[in-house]
Amino acid sequence: MYRRRVLALCGLALTGAGCQGETADTETVTPVPSPAISETDTGPLPAVTITDSVVMPGVVVPGTDSINVQSADGQYLVLTVTVEGSGVDRAAFSLRFNGSTYSPQTFRNGLYRDGEWGQQFTEAGGPLVFDLPETGTASDARLSWPGGEWTPPETVQNRLKAPLPSFDVTLDGPGRVTEPAVPTLEITVTNTGDTAGRYVLALNRTGPRVAYTPVGRFDGELAPGETESITRDGKSPYVDETEPREVTYHLRASEDHNDATHRIKPVDEEATTES
Repeated sequence: MYRRRVLALCGLALTGAGCQGETADTETVTPVPSPAISETDTGPLPAVTITDSVVMPGVVVPGTDSINVQSADGQYLVLTVTVEGSGVDRAAFSLRFNGSTYSPQTFRNGLYRDGEWGQQFTEAGGPLVFDLPETGTASDARLSWPGGEWTPPETVQNRLKAPLPSFDVTLDGPGRVTEPAVPTLEITVTNTGDTAGRYVLALNRTGPRVAYTPVGRFDGELAPGETESITRDGKSPYVDETEPREVTYHLRASEDHNDATHRIKPVDEEATTES
């Protein structure tokens, strides 16, 4: 079978070390057709299509009851791949960049993307994540697999050449609310670097009556000096008399950016009456 032949060819491929959420990756690229089948092939080659490609400082990964941002050593190239036909193992893919070859990373619990918990690469495709140096020459950048290869678009190559920018991240909202008011949270992200780049954030909540639960994943691209505001309805602390009656939000960003925490409590009725 073709799959058995692929494994024999790629059994020595290195395996990488080893969740996008509220927004979707938007970089769409032209699919690369698989080469023609020779007479010696025992079955059709799979059709591999790269549908999205983005450069990010980290990826959102799920834990037991929360989500977090796992930062890249340098920068992540995150690809979304679809495979039609006989499946191709994740280990069959390799990426050439700046004179070196890289294998996809392995994440024990997969990725948290599009609100889905634990996305993994399967025989039908899925995410491929490569941990690359912070900068490097991208002229030789190529994704390869048995029977085909793909070249990143120029926009992705340009981002791979430049260092990722830094971001200033804040989380705001009311400190106290009255019943039945629904608090509004606001996340503000500012690109404080000299180049355009993408941020990625993970938001969790504790309380009321919840130890920990994911709220959402957020990512976007900003030009130098550009600011983006993200609003989201929060949870009211008025559930019952269980103490403490409060809600706490935990915002996690990639390394070197700003984590943030915001707590919302009920209005003290006695203090309100006295004033």
